[in-house]
This record gives sequence, C-alpha cells and structure tokens, in this order.
Amino acid sequence: MKLMKSMMAIVIAALSFGMVMSACSSKKEGGKVPTNKKEIIDQFVAGTLEPSYVPVLFWGHFGKDQKLGEGAVEAHLSLYEQGGCDILKVQTEKPMPRIEDLTMESPLVSEDHYQPVLDVIKDILAKKGNEVYVMPTILSTHQVALQAFGYEGVCKYAVERPEAYKRMLDNYTAAILWFIRECKAAGVESFFCATQGGEKKFYELNVPGGFFETYIKPYDLTVMNEAAKDTKFTILHICDWEGEMDDLTRYLEYPGKMVNLPLNIDGKPLTTVDSYKLFGRPVVGGFNRKAEIGKAAPEVVAEMTRQIIADGPRGHLMVSADCSIPSPLENIPNVKAVTTTAHGK
Repeated sequence: MKLMKSMMAIVIAALSFGMVMSACSSKKEGGKVPTNKKEIIDQFVAGTLEPSYVPVLFWGHFGKDQKLGEGAVEAHLSLYEQGGCDILKVQTEKPMPRIEDLTMESPLVSEDHYQPVLDVIKDILAKKGNEVYVMPTILSTHQVALQAFGYEGVCKYAVERPEAYKRMLDNYTAAILWFIRECKAAGVESFFCATQGGEKKFYELNVPGGFFETYIKPYDLTVMNEAAKDTKFTILHICDWEGEMDDLTRYLEYPGKMVNLPLNIDGKPLTTVDSYKLFGRPVVGGFNRKAEIGKAAPEVVAEMTRQIIADGPRGHLMVSADCSIPSPLENIPNVKAVTTTAHGK
C-alpha cells in the first residue's frame, strides 16, 4: 500500500512539474504585453517583448498654429491618442534666426533659444509622461545652421569664412546642449537625435580635412553623447532629406539604441534587415514617408504593415517611416491602421 501511495505521489509530482513547464513555455511563446507603453518600449529595447506585438512610431510637422504653445501640445496629443503610437515624439519647431551675411560680428543666439519648445515638452510630460516616453527631437548643429544660412550659405561660409562659421556652430551647439539638459531636468528619458550633412553633394566642398569630418561628426557626437548620457535610450535618425547618401559606415560609432535610416543608399534599396545587420540595433522604419503612408487607403496601409513586419528583423523592428510623414493629423486613420495591425489587434 505504501509503495502504491509512493508511486502515485511520484506520478502526481511529475504531472505537476509538466504542467508548470508547459505554462512557462506557453508564457515564453505568447507572453503578456504590458499596458503601459513605457514598459512595452523597455521590453522592446531589451529584446524581450512578445513578438506578436510590434511597436509603432510616426511623427510629422504640424500646421502654423500648432508649432509652439497650446496648439503644439494639442496637436501632439491628438496624434498620439488617436493614432496609438508607442512613443510620443515631439518636434523642434523654433528655427534659428536667418543670417543673410555671416561675419564675426553676426549676433549669437541666447542659450535658452529653445525655451518655447521646452515649455511644450513640459506640458506634454505633465499630461502623458507616466504612460509613454515623451521624446524630444534633437536637430544636429548642421541642421540648425541650414535654418540660419540656407544650403548655399552653408557651402559658402564653411569654405570661405571658416572662423565665423565655427563661431556660429559652437553657439548653436551650446543652445542645443542647454535644451537637452533642461529636458532631462524636466523628466525626459529619451531623445530622437537627427543628423544631416553626410549627403554626397557635400563631398565636393573644399574643406581641409573634409566637410563631414570637420563640421558634422564632431558636433554630432558632442550633441548625441549628451543626449545619451543618463537616459534610457536614444534613436539615431540619419536623414537624407537634403539628398542621397552613399556611406553609412561613418555612423556606426554614433550613439543610439535604435536606428532610423534612409530607404536607399547610393541608389540601392536598404531594407530593415540590411539596417539591422549593419548596425546590430533595433530598426525604426519600413514605410516610405513620400509614398503610401500619406496617400493610400487605411486597408492598403494595413496590408503593407503586415508585409513590412514579415520582411523585417523579427523582434527588432519598430514600424515607422524614414522621416516625417505629411500632414500627420490628416493621416491619423492611416497611422491607426498601422498601429492596430502591428499590435496584433
């Protein structure tokens, strides 16, 4: 009798162990997705997010009355709440003052140039900071120089007036660094760091040591390293808005736990799998900002989303576009179609 009881105890124990292991296996293969979007992104960055849920991020430039102040806050919240994205990215919409003729006496901008943008960040943080990463956009020093001088001015002054040009770059960088530090003090934990200046058209400029090596990379690294310091993560956005690029290897040492890259390099397609293999980091992308995401019907966009996910690096893709999408508030139905599909709903 004792022997039979012992045998039954062993069988029950074995069955119980098997049920536990089965439950663990089931949890591993179909784990629960957090309801808090911060936790979702934390798991995505760590590589532990349930793969049936694919995060989504879209952003864009809003209308004239929505660039700063309450209008900007409402526009960003509308896109986030109605579109369902997993990060709330905030645009930087206070351009540098235009300078028509750069000299050593050209006026410098104040360190707190981006205070109006910071005010928008703080307001959005107060409303949504507990549930989602509020991610300010950090433009590179070169990008804000383009605002001040225009493309022709940048090319002219970088070659003909290097001392005056560097003086302004240093001043713009100080304003950007002030903005980053004040954002951190307000509670920001992530940044979207953009870079331009690596386009092929800048190769021909007669700059000792090279235009990219002199005016782009050192400033980029100063800004991006500050953004990455003591924060959860940053996204490296290599922007080809100004023209075609042919070499991304120069950016491999740039900080950024995720990358958002052009769709074509030197005239050849760059897939999200290619991007992941090149940088070894999660990829933010898949959609062409100039194509269907802003033009097609939601059902078409939903089908494209399924294909982008199927073709992408599993577990390492955040569905997005290669840059700002047009008329973001008008395109909320398409953004919603992407998020609903990518989230497995």
